[in-house]
Amino acid sequence: MNSNKTTPHILPNNPKDLQSIDLKSGSTFVGQGALDLSSFPRLSQEIAFDSNLKPSQVHWEMSTWFEERLGGIPIQYMHLRLAVDLPLHCQACFQPYMESLDSDRDYILFDSEEEAEEWDMDEENQDNEDALVCSETFNLLDAMEDELLLTLPLSARHAPGECKTEDLAKVTQKLKTGSEEIIIKKPNPFAVLEKLKKQ
Repeated sequence: MNSNKTTPHILPNNPKDLQSIDLKSGSTFVGQGALDLSSFPRLSQEIAFDSNLKPSQVHWEMSTWFEERLGGIPIQYMHLRLAVDLPLHCQACFQPYMESLDSDRDYILFDSEEEAEEWDMDEENQDNEDALVCSETFNLLDAMEDELLLTLPLSARHAPGECKTEDLAKVTQKLKTGSEEIIIKKPNPFAVLEKLKKQ
């Protein structure tokens, strides 16, 4: 049951306004739009700039609501949906490819770090909503960027079978050459010992 009957505040598709939202006001919020990647500097560092592939804008939808809690104050929830296409470097063939990130998540908003951490540590809540700390100057841009960074693949790769054979061969040759150079440059311990004896 939604305990807040007021009309939600509509958030503008403006980076400046999204950096300071009063989530402690008791109001509900709703918004959607598309933002340039320049609004997300940490995420921008992950993309393959030496590519002809161009990242898309970050498409976002956000809404908050309250639900009654037995014997207590209503709980505030936030839903956040994000989607973006990013050029990344494939870790198998070292060539750029386009990765589509899509996140669709609900959060429970708490008043303090302690409450949020206690929620996260409770094993019963592991498969449910994530915890966030709300404030009078909540930075939705930071929350968006954190979520997209968590959505990035641990090891960026083309889909199976999409790496070009010639690119994989180049990587193999480069790794082989590199390992040979390491072996060559590594000093012979017996030669070093002989040199020390002569001194």
